[in-house]
Amino acid sequence: MLNIIGKSEAIRKARFLINIHSRYDVPVLITGETGTGKELAARGLHYTGRREAKPFVPVNCATLTDELFASEIFGHVKGSFTDAKKDKKGLLAIAEQGTLFLDEIDSLSLKSQAALLRFLQESEYRPVGSETHYQADVRLIASANSDLEERINRGLFRADLYYRLYILSVHMPPLRDRHGDIDILVKHFIHQFDYQYNLGNKRVSPNLLRVLNKQQWPGNVRELENLMHRLYLCSTDRVIDVDMLGYAAAELTQSEKIVDIYQCTDSDQNFDIKESASTSYNHCLPKDGNYNFSKDKKLAVERFEQKYVEQVMATAKGNVTLAAKMCGKERRAFGKLVKKYNIKKSNLNLEI
Repeated sequence: MLNIIGKSEAIRKARFLINIHSRYDVPVLITGETGTGKELAARGLHYTGRREAKPFVPVNCATLTDELFASEIFGHVKGSFTDAKKDKKGLLAIAEQGTLFLDEIDSLSLKSQAALLRFLQESEYRPVGSETHYQADVRLIASANSDLEERINRGLFRADLYYRLYILSVHMPPLRDRHGDIDILVKHFIHQFDYQYNLGNKRVSPNLLRVLNKQQWPGNVRELENLMHRLYLCSTDRVIDVDMLGYAAAELTQSEKIVDIYQCTDSDQNFDIKESASTSYNHCLPKDGNYNFSKDKKLAVERFEQKYVEQVMATAKGNVTLAAKMCGKERRAFGKLVKKYNIKKSNLNLEI
């Protein structure tokens, strides 16, 4: 099971290494930016290897404190600490004969790193509060978002642990380096959403693909997938065109790349973004050049919300409950937006 989509040289190299490394029962370190598919690579290593029929157990190290790390990974016995009401298996025991995937291992403290190193050296562990040592037959895969060698130089990551993990490695490339893959990924996501929502066979216009291919995608494949998900649900037409970016992309408030999406042009064609979509952004820029990011952003979001809620309400023929369900919001929260913008059924264009 190696569901890593793409034909670029960068992703083909990653797939090749995953297929090769899956044959060997040693630790693998997966590197790459957020959203590049490191867990997908880890699953590929597991499900194309000899342990494929055994458990694949992922854990996000960023959520683990020192105390929680020991308890979650090694387990604990009843009474070993205040909340230890009963014995608990650790993830190593749960992953027996399978694979333990330590995501964001670069977020572990030095204390937790030392405990992990001890396990890697001895292939045995002791649950918190127990005197008994257990052998573990588990393959370890780890991933990191940051440069571990740079963290070693800063005293934030143990060099001995790094070299224990760095026997084999796979680098998941950022989307901006995967030339030619965006079209393939977009088609794949649309096919998935067609199956999930049963809304008919939708497709993406060439104009929209041109815009998507011009972006830098700091959030990588995950960001592209989330945007396509929004576009798919926002679009009422079979062909998803560039005009829908005014509704879907404005929700991506954490990404300043939204500006590039709206202003992106092709050398042969200026994209004709509909008034109803462009209002949510273009009309929010001050005419006098007196820019204020927070104020202008707030106004852009408000314009987007109003136009978005009006369109969804019109599609739902003024039914607040149905409109809330259509866009995946709680009815109460959606109702507040309807009230905030004084949207009334009598004022809606019910011919949408």
